[in-house]
Amino acid sequence: MPLIVYELPNWALGGALMLAWVTIGLGAQALFPRRWRERATETDRHVALASLGVIATINSLLLAFSAVSVWDSFSAAEQAVDREATAMAQLARSLAVYGTPESRLARERLRGYGRSVIGKEWVAMQQDQASLPTLDAFDDLYRTLGDLHPEAASDGALLAQMWTQANDLLTQRRARLVAAEGKVPATLWAVVLVSSLLTLAPVAVLSVTACTRGALVVLALALGLVFHVVAAMDRPFLGAERVTAAPIENALANMQRWDTRWMADAAPRPSTPRLR
Repeated sequence: MPLIVYELPNWALGGALMLAWVTIGLGAQALFPRRWRERATETDRHVALASLGVIATINSLLLAFSAVSVWDSFSAAEQAVDREATAMAQLARSLAVYGTPESRLARERLRGYGRSVIGKEWVAMQQDQASLPTLDAFDDLYRTLGDLHPEAASDGALLAQMWTQANDLLTQRRARLVAAEGKVPATLWAVVLVSSLLTLAPVAVLSVTACTRGALVVLALALGLVFHVVAAMDRPFLGAERVTAAPIENALANMQRWDTRWMADAAPRPSTPRLR
């Protein structure tokens, strides 16, 4: 789907798709040659209805496959963002506990990476582009982690844990970027579109009555609803139902909360004068 589609409100997108399919259905019925419809026998009408059942079944399977595919991609994107935020929070706490000047610098660079993800890379993902500044921020974080050297046995264990968390952060970052590229292939869109048009064709052959017109409208509305579901979730990071950066924002907020509490605990307290 074109990116401009995802700038519409959810109700507007759904309404436009349903209206489009109703227009296509009624237009096909109106444009079908009247003389062909008048020449159709009862057997021809039975064949049309039988064809409708077969085509509708095949089209339902295609639409169901498309809906499941976009739902899986959407869920994978949500999980990748949640896991990346969790890895950031774990690494931030480990760096804070390590407590050296180098670890504090690494923590600031981790914070800078998170801010770059929210402010730069998120927009780039929505436009199918890469964010080099965010990648540079992540590389800076790794280089700073390489400057950490344990001074005691306990520091070595903590440093090994931090490298595990950093590698997990890299894994989840890649998973998020891959999920951002997930979308329904153009070939599948074309096949589903043609199959849906063929579903409406047998109804257009039938005599124009209030019943057939109503059946055509109901069928077109059902197609529009399913297309709305597939289109709304085709791009996980676009549209009204998009995956947001809220988990990463919460991780940064918790980092700030940790720093505020640490500064409050580390601040010298005024001594209480002794009574004599």
